[in-house]
Amino acid sequence: WGTRVVDSMPLEMVADHLSRKELFRLSWGAGNTHAEEWETIKSEFEARLKWMLQDAQRDGWLQPQAVYGYWPVQSDGNDLILFDPDLLGDGSLREIERFSFPRQSGADNLSIADYFLPVGNEQVDVLALQVVTVGAEATKRFGELESTGDYSEAYYLHGLAVQMAAAAADYLHDHIRQELNLSQGQGLRYSWGYPAIPKLADHQKVFKLLPAESALGMHLTSAYQLVPEQSTAAIIVHHPSAKYFNTGVNRLEQLLS
Repeated sequence: WGTRVVDSMPLEMVADHLSRKELFRLSWGAGNTHAEEWETIKSEFEARLKWMLQDAQRDGWLQPQAVYGYWPVQSDGNDLILFDPDLLGDGSLREIERFSFPRQSGADNLSIADYFLPVGNEQVDVLALQVVTVGAEATKRFGELESTGDYSEAYYLHGLAVQMAAAAADYLHDHIRQELNLSQGQGLRYSWGYPAIPKLADHQKVFKLLPAESALGMHLTSAYQLVPEQSTAAIIVHHPSAKYFNTGVNRLEQLLS
């Protein structure tokens, strides 16, 4: 139980988790290219990616780091209750935090809380939380490129930093699977702001549980966005039947809630 700090991750190993499809087509703008044109630009992007990663390794503008941890939990309807792990040995369940998740109004009527053992069960379940960042240097380098008018390089750097943050999150998720002795690919990772858990304000609770500020130098904006921007926070659901779903809360409803 408790938290762990990952001071650094091997850049090459994180890059192995990089989604080239997301990077090339989404972040680097090749979404509408096909056939021969796609093969040409894909080759160019592979070369660009190689030298950009070498540059990041040399100059240190990508610095994958993370904090993560495990808590005993049980579900109560749409809520997930986190208990004080220090009291488990005495058979006591003292609530230290609670996440409330929305539920689908149709389809399978799912809530993330459904994937955990309910209150009253003789056993407690386990919840993993993680916060990952590639550090403030990427944001600094992006600003420097923009200030000198090198908007093209700034665009490519920003896209790579965003996708490397996602790759670092996937790299850490695999590590958590190993620590929990799960099969490869078992369970899913859910980030706040997405359809299943749209409430960004819960980032405050995550930052209370994990030392993202003290260990990683991160903070939240007034709108609960992560800083540095190229960062992710997520809840790890280990249940083998976990799937992604939409609770029907759109972006406008989220902002007004």
